[in-house]
Amino acid sequence: MKISKINEYSYSYAEYLVSDGTYEIRCVCNSVPLAGGAEPQIGMPIKMLYAFCLEDILIKEEKSANCHKITKIEKYGFQYEIVGTILNKKNSLIKVFDFIISLEYFYPDGISDFEEGDIVSIIIDRIECELDI
Repeated sequence: MKISKINEYSYSYAEYLVSDGTYEIRCVCNSVPLAGGAEPQIGMPIKMLYAFCLEDILIKEEKSANCHKITKIEKYGFQYEIVGTILNKKNSLIKVFDFIISLEYFYPDGISDFEEGDIVSIIIDRIECELDI
C-alpha cells in the first residue's frame, strides 16, 4: 500500500489516495505532522489502514466467496462499503484486495463472531492511514 496521490496536505491535516497497485482508497492521514518536518511524497509506503465510524461498525457475513469489493458511497466524501476477508480475528484485520484494514478501534479484543477466512461486509465512514516512516 502506497500513496498514489496527495489530495491535500498541511502541517496538521493530510488526505491521500492510497493504492494497492490496482485499486485506490481515499484516506485521511493520522501521521501528520511528519517527523523532522518531512512532507509526504507519492510512493511513500502505508503501514496500516484504520476504519473509523461515527457509530459502531456492523459486520455482516457475505455468502459468496471471492467477492471482494470497494464501493465509494458518493454522497459522503470518505464513506466506503467494503467486502473482504477476515485476515486475523485476534488483531481485528480485514483484507480487501491487497489492502489490510484494522478494525481495532471497534474490536480491541478481536473479532469474536467470525472466523479467519470468512467473507464480510462493512460500511466505513472514513479510512485513516498511517505512514510507514
